[in-house]
Amino acid sequence: MPREVDEPITVTLSPEGEPRAFVWRRFEYEVLGTPLAFFRRLPWWRTRGSLQRIDQEFWRVEATATGTMDGARIYELARAGEKGWLLATEWE
Repeated sequence: MPREVDEPITVTLSPEGEPRAFVWRRFEYEVLGTPLAFFRRLPWWRTRGSLQRIDQEFWRVEATATGTMDGARIYELARAGEKGWLLATEWE
């Protein structure tokens, strides 16, 4: 079941530009496997008169908190332009 989070995170990228790890609520999460990139259309009709991207970059990753015994979960990371990164969704 997906749960919207929308909290800022710090993301470490691979040389190819894929997320390899992220920090959320003081815990570091290691990305397992290959991340999946996709784009979502932003509500462009709400940004009247503003020229900006109309697609937002997302990455769906499987990750686990390093140093814990918890199992891996699916997360969606969103690149938020100048604001950095957001943890958009956590799948339970």
